[in-house]
Amino acid sequence: MHKHDRNKVVFHSKQDMSGGYYLSKGEAILKSEFKGKPNNINDVLELYNIKLYIDNEVYLKNWSITEIETFRERVREYGVYVGGFISKINNENILAYHEELIFEYVETFWLLINNQKVFKKISFDKIEIILNQNPNQIRTLLRHKGLVDRYNDVLRDFLLSYQQSAEILLSIYEVKKDFNHVELFLPKSLTKDEKEHIISEYIDSKELNTNYLPIIQNSKKHSDFRISDKTRLKARRKYQEETNKYFSEKSNNFVMKYGVSICYPENASEIKRGKLENSLVYYEYSLDYIRDNQHPYLLYLNFKLLFEYLDHQNRINLISKPSQLGVMERFAGVRSKNEYLCGISFNQYQMTSQAQIFTYSNVLNTLDISLEEVLKFIYTSLFADKYGFAINANLTMPTASASALEKVRSLAPELESVLKQYKLFVEENEIDFELLQMSSSPCSMKDIPSLNENKYVYINKSNKEAVSCSNLFFSDQTLLAYVEPFIEKRYQTFFDLLQNESNIYLHNYEEHQISNLKYLIEKMYIFIDEDNCIHVTNKYRLLILKDLYDNEFSSFYHYPDEVQKEAIKMSEEGLISIDSSLLSKPEQDYFNYYLNKSEFTNGLDLRNSYLHGTQANPSETALHENCYLIYLKLLTLILMKIEDDLFIHQIKMKG
Repeated sequence: MHKHDRNKVVFHSKQDMSGGYYLSKGEAILKSEFKGKPNNINDVLELYNIKLYIDNEVYLKNWSITEIETFRERVREYGVYVGGFISKINNENILAYHEELIFEYVETFWLLINNQKVFKKISFDKIEIILNQNPNQIRTLLRHKGLVDRYNDVLRDFLLSYQQSAEILLSIYEVKKDFNHVELFLPKSLTKDEKEHIISEYIDSKELNTNYLPIIQNSKKHSDFRISDKTRLKARRKYQEETNKYFSEKSNNFVMKYGVSICYPENASEIKRGKLENSLVYYEYSLDYIRDNQHPYLLYLNFKLLFEYLDHQNRINLISKPSQLGVMERFAGVRSKNEYLCGISFNQYQMTSQAQIFTYSNVLNTLDISLEEVLKFIYTSLFADKYGFAINANLTMPTASASALEKVRSLAPELESVLKQYKLFVEENEIDFELLQMSSSPCSMKDIPSLNENKYVYINKSNKEAVSCSNLFFSDQTLLAYVEPFIEKRYQTFFDLLQNESNIYLHNYEEHQISNLKYLIEKMYIFIDEDNCIHVTNKYRLLILKDLYDNEFSSFYHYPDEVQKEAIKMSEEGLISIDSSLLSKPEQDYFNYYLNKSEFTNGLDLRNSYLHGTQANPSETALHENCYLIYLKLLTLILMKIEDDLFIHQIKMKG
């Protein structure tokens, strides 16, 4: 076990905020004449870390230009000396030097061993000894391709016996990479079968981290890494076992619960009302309102008016949004790089929307109205009368007497048909069913076009200005809202502060906050008046960025004219992008999560499971009923998105 020494200089990165703290420790060394050459391995590696600061132009504010030039020359000497020292490491002294290492310099040590190819002088057995004594250093060794190629068989044998090798494999192939991600290399002699054996053994291991089980269960196939269905099933069963064990061991006081309750009272004072109590959401919808408005179109519109499936821009409200993730959800745990983000908010939305469509269908049944027939009328009749849609549009709904399994099998292809019909209508201005039947392949969500050009607005994630300014205004991590005299009001974001306060003075900010404010001034998002007070420069630009930060996309034609003009300017500047499709990209993701696994490893894969007969046992009625409700919800959402597209087109044609 390597000891710690907090007084040594360590270089992390040019952007790391601890740079000034560490560099101040090395200032005395830099100011000293480089005469007495150190012989201790840690003192030598400290010189290398100091050199990295100067090479990356990280300086202390109080250094003069003359001092900086002197230090630059001095670290050149450091480099020569460190290189010479490391080159003398060999098979005879490697273990002694490694034993002397402090924890802070383990990574630097192996970096230099690799870069200077000193490993050519170090035998396999020495690496075996080091790994047996310090197994956690395997990740450090795997960072360096030279070391991995040199000690191929040694590292392979170690990985086959190391309890946490599965986590290493999953971090390479499946786990979502964070901003601190470092690429790891695997020994080429480690076969696909051996990799799966490592995963299988890990599932039974006492060292198992259950957070990895869903990642194993939903893993994708790679050319050199494949987990069989048998092993993935083993992971699923283990996860179910561990989850059941967790909840049985926890008392109700320690388990977070959330749920939804829906009722339809008579004589209600409001058409809809909701309240939250102890993580349980209670909704009430006026039965009188539903009973008094039985036209099929009004019943259909309740999905927006009452249940809020869509927002004011006709965006699907039920999608997963990064802005709704809590801090712990954003940064804690491990997550597959190919999974759909299912945070608490998303799960609550899905639970609520399922309960809404289930209870609403039952309420309509008591009024002798079929929800299925309502949706059929909307698509096959109302759209043609109201918007000039194809009069031969066809939608066949399941019969009321069919089983839940039969209903899903009937509705699934009808959803596909609606998408194909609309695609053909956009492309040909009619639905030619003979032409439609020429293709039997499923319709990809991203391929469904829109009647309207420039329909959706997205932030350009590769544009530094757009991303940086959005984070500074809207992230709860930037601390620009933390300023006197408003600290006690606890504003979460800089935007919230600007929205609610008028006298925000630049001189009240601390030194470490000023650089961010200067950036916003330079990019002309804020300005400082003659009284040193901060103001927003362009409110429309800020509102667009706010909309995109919260919702990932916006609907161009639902913006007022002045905001549309600003969006066009921002597009010309490369801050945002505008394109066209029936569904926005986040909405496409939402449908793909439910229907297939082409995009997300944790997708429900309803389309393929019911198409290929791999769905649950026919006797599992409750499961099939839930899947039918999902399909009914997805069909409703598609119809609402089609209507939005038709509505926008109609307005444009009239205008």
